[in-house]
Amino acid sequence: MMKRKITFLLPAAVLLAVLAVPVRALAQAELFQTGKVRLVEEVRVSDAGLPEEAIFRNPRYLAVDAKGNVYVSDWGANHIKVFGPGGKFIRTIGRPGNGPGDLGGPAALEVSGDRLVVWESMNSRFSILTLEGKFIMTAPRLQGAGADIYALKALPDGRFIAFLDKGLPPDFEGQLPSEKTYAVLLLKPDLTVEKTIFEKSIRRRNWFRHPQTQGLGQASFPYHPDICFDLSPTGTVAVGYSQAYDIGFYDPDKGRFSGITRTYAPVKVEEKDKKAHFNAFTLRVMAGNKMETVTGAPEYVVKATEFPEHFPPYRGVSFDGRGNLWVQIYTADRAMNVFDIFAPDGRYLNRVTVEGGPVEASFSAHTMMRFNGDFLWKIEKDADEFASLVKYRLTAGK
Repeated sequence: MMKRKITFLLPAAVLLAVLAVPVRALAQAELFQTGKVRLVEEVRVSDAGLPEEAIFRNPRYLAVDAKGNVYVSDWGANHIKVFGPGGKFIRTIGRPGNGPGDLGGPAALEVSGDRLVVWESMNSRFSILTLEGKFIMTAPRLQGAGADIYALKALPDGRFIAFLDKGLPPDFEGQLPSEKTYAVLLLKPDLTVEKTIFEKSIRRRNWFRHPQTQGLGQASFPYHPDICFDLSPTGTVAVGYSQAYDIGFYDPDKGRFSGITRTYAPVKVEEKDKKAHFNAFTLRVMAGNKMETVTGAPEYVVKATEFPEHFPPYRGVSFDGRGNLWVQIYTADRAMNVFDIFAPDGRYLNRVTVEGGPVEASFSAHTMMRFNGDFLWKIEKDADEFASLVKYRLTAGK
């Protein structure tokens, strides 16, 4: 009798508890089941809507706080721009320099609780600030000379995951190496290293000297396998080396616990792909005390460049706001807007085409986009390199 009475008195609470997860799962299935995901633009912020001191100079990375405010690191302006969830400009944080509270080349950044952490590529350090911009402390570089942080993501417990190029070893002498060592590190709340989650050295470039100026340059190898990384909202680390369609899921403390492995049809690199790479080539060469920019690949760069026989299986990986993994794949028609979607537990959901907004080759590189709930924030640049901050809502396509 008592059991029956409890069931009668609490039907609404029981019903809500039972349906909360299935309703969310149904909505998620609907997003991917058509094989198309549409980006519906909701907010666009351009220079026309900003005060002069806050116009976009060279925006690089995005972060979003618990209230939905967006933080944009502007490398060219040496400050952080802060926008509300609806795109309203709020403030700038920081000023050029290398003292406390100054920023030199702000790049990767992240929000952790009430702290904003900024990697300064020119000052080779982290600056830790309040969300209002008050200086708290700095932390030094993680690795050797030339090290750079490509992504910084906050764990729910206050620690961080950093994806970086480790730079040159401390005792380096002699010829510059052709390999770079990349690592995914677990950082303590004070940004000191706790452990290495993943590390790999890759030969991705040739060094050369300009035949006239003797300036030092490098030819990066296009279409080669790369290391891809992201962190889910619940703290799962995804790392893959795209030589094969294999992506590992890691617990930050315990290591790899599962992964994704799929077969794929390799796409051959053709002459048209090599031509496209060289036509879009931009080279910065140090000549004396000046940095020169060369567009279009000169012959000495062409000779130093190496291409693989086939494209890798995928370009990059990104977790969305619900923990689904988006794997940006290479296709025979060279489309950049095709993704394999996996559920948070690694189950394959569907292959989808993204419509309604631009999808770049670097979409999954974490430099200019950030998923947040059912939305996607992106930094987009037009043909003249003018930047806008855009908010898209993710919807199922038809």
